[in-house]
Amino acid sequence: MGGGLSKMMKDNNRTFGQKAYTLIEALVGSSVLAVGIGAAASMSLALITQEEINERSVRAFNYLDNSTQLLRAGVAPGDITSILPEEPLVTSLTSSSRNVTVPGIGSVNAITLTVTYDPSGATSANSATAEDWTGGDSTVTRSESVELILSKSHLTEELARVTANP
Repeated sequence: MGGGLSKMMKDNNRTFGQKAYTLIEALVGSSVLAVGIGAAASMSLALITQEEINERSVRAFNYLDNSTQLLRAGVAPGDITSILPEEPLVTSLTSSSRNVTVPGIGSVNAITLTVTYDPSGATSANSATAEDWTGGDSTVTRSESVELILSKSHLTEELARVTANP
């Protein structure tokens, strides 16, 4: 019996040793898992930042579209910014005028509206140098333009101004 017990203990040790992980294998597995989690976190932060930039770009395009609609309605380009609600990300709205010769029609007035905006939302207190992951570069601006061909003005008089009651 004594020989049988020692043989059984040897079999159990061998079986247990073959199915177990060593400390090194567990550390390597944990390291690979940690790298994967870090990569996923980094990618999600990059996606959130890009989503914020896209949202700001859409707001700027909407501002430009509203500006073109006012221009088409006959509002003077210089009055557009005073009519539209303030949009903090828009740094400027400029216009330039030129005459375009269209075959069969002649010379028509073309106005180019350009909106310049801040796509990142970063400020000196909220910048990449301050290690704020959604900051971005505070010096970056983007511009988008649209050219409108106008044949005539549609308004016969100025738009009425609405003032708040005191």
